[in-house]
Amino acid sequence: MIVLYCFFSFTSPVYSQYINVDSMIVIPGYDMPVSHDDFISLMNELEPDDISPGQDLYYGQYIPAGKILSHFVVPADGKVISRYGMRSGRMHTGTDIKMATGDTIYSAYHGIVTRAKYYYGYGNMVVLDHGNEIETCYAHLSKFLVKPGQIVERNQPVGLAGSTGRATTSHLHFEIKESGKFYNPELVYDFSERKIRDEALGIQYLADLKKDNRHHGAIHGGNVPQKYTVAHGDSLWKISRRFKTSVESLCQINNINENTILNVGMQLKLF
Repeated sequence: MIVLYCFFSFTSPVYSQYINVDSMIVIPGYDMPVSHDDFISLMNELEPDDISPGQDLYYGQYIPAGKILSHFVVPADGKVISRYGMRSGRMHTGTDIKMATGDTIYSAYHGIVTRAKYYYGYGNMVVLDHGNEIETCYAHLSKFLVKPGQIVERNQPVGLAGSTGRATTSHLHFEIKESGKFYNPELVYDFSERKIRDEALGIQYLADLKKDNRHHGAIHGGNVPQKYTVAHGDSLWKISRRFKTSVESLCQINNINENTILNVGMQLKLF
């Protein structure tokens, strides 16, 4: 195992980095959500009530997730062909965007490359750490344009689209994570309009998007009813597939679990 020692300097203190180039990079005590200039700009936008005590960022202050998301850009220009949720009996943890092989994939935001290597199922995959425990993932790439440990700017090319790994067509598999948990990218992005959803701009944490799912139906053109009446032969998996949501979301919204018996006539909230 090779270990590199690197130093990055801003006008803030110098941070010592320990980068494991053989696996996921471990960077103790380092959090870089933005370039220094953008960080100062973001801090100037903050109101005292926006800062959560006990959270750690530069100078001990925390930037709410909505502030960071307001600076995100769409990583690829294409049509959504597969959504977050259960798919063929397994959880699909991201959003698939149709691309042609060789199309450029861009970083959603400033960050540091924590992985740029082949990974089972994902194929060639780039993972970016944006600070505040927010990460984005770009998978099925045909070519890497960044290396582990590299600092990237928002909208910087990170790879070329492809179909490596478990993929039947050339596309980008895009994921968003916070504190190690996956979140539906379509609750953050309106991919058809190539913008961040208004509902995402005022949140403290990505987890807040799951607490308020009122705009979920808008993702699917307003065709999703607010409630569904269970019919004979229904299961959570079948219902999640029909309405392009996830079993996890149905369970959370309805305060049930995956083993709950669904009775005919039972009403389930969909968002």
